[in-house]
Amino acid sequence: MSDGWTWEYWWPETELDLGPVLAGQIKERCEELLRAAETLYISGQRHEGGSEAQVAYVAGGMFEYLIAPRLLKLVVVSVTAY
Repeated sequence: MSDGWTWEYWWPETELDLGPVLAGQIKERCEELLRAAETLYISGQRHEGGSEAQVAYVAGGMFEYLIAPRLLKLVVVSVTAY
């Protein structure tokens, strides 16, 4: 992302357990969420406070994520496929 924002899975091996279609949809949605975070949050050391877990839905599943503005990071903490 242009402002240094990144995303990752809480457990790096999570993507290995997902099918390529679901993993691709999660990646696409996370990139959209990062673009929004760049404009919604005062980033870096100036940010005070935290973020509550939020849920995003994609075709074939859903995932729960946290946004950590002080770290310029979105972290996917759980994925549910259905």
